[in-house]
Amino acid sequence: MKTVSLYFWVIFLGIVGTTTTLAQTNYLNPFSFYDLEGKVFTQENVKTDMSTMVMLFDPYCDHCSKQASLIAAAEKSFENVQLIFVTIEPETDVVKKFRDEHFGKTQLKHVFFLQDKDFAFETYFGYSDDAINIYLFKPGQRKPKYFGEEQEVSTLLKFL
Repeated sequence: MKTVSLYFWVIFLGIVGTTTTLAQTNYLNPFSFYDLEGKVFTQENVKTDMSTMVMLFDPYCDHCSKQASLIAAAEKSFENVQLIFVTIEPETDVVKKFRDEHFGKTQLKHVFFLQDKDFAFETYFGYSDDAINIYLFKPGQRKPKYFGEEQEVSTLLKFL
C-alpha cells in the first residue's frame, strides 16, 4: 500500500511540476533589442502571465502615431497588457520624443520602447511590407494575431 501511495505522489508531483513549468514558459520566441539606455531587452524581460502587444513602428509614421494615440487614450483598457514598441530608428532622442508625446502622461507601467539596432525584427517576428506591424500575444499562445494596419482599440482588445 505504501508503494502505491508513493507512486501516486511521484506521478502527481510530476504532473503539477510539468504544468507549472508550461505555464511559466515564455510564449514569445527569443528576441533581442535595446532599450533607450542601450541595455539589452529580450523575451526574458516580458512577463509570461500578461498579454503582450509588439508593434514595429517608425516615429515619423502617421499611422504609427495614430495607433499609439488610440492606445494611450484608452490606457485603462491596457493596464494589464505589456506594450512593446520596436523601431529601427537609430536616433534615441527621436524615439523618446515619440514615446513622451504619446505615453508621457499615461499611468501605464508596462510600456517599453526598444531599438532594433541589428535590423533583426523580421527574423524574430516575420517580414511584412505593411505600414504597421502589430503582433498580439496571449499567455500560453505561441501564434500571435497579426495586424498590418492601425486598429481600433476594441479590435485589439478582442485578441488580448
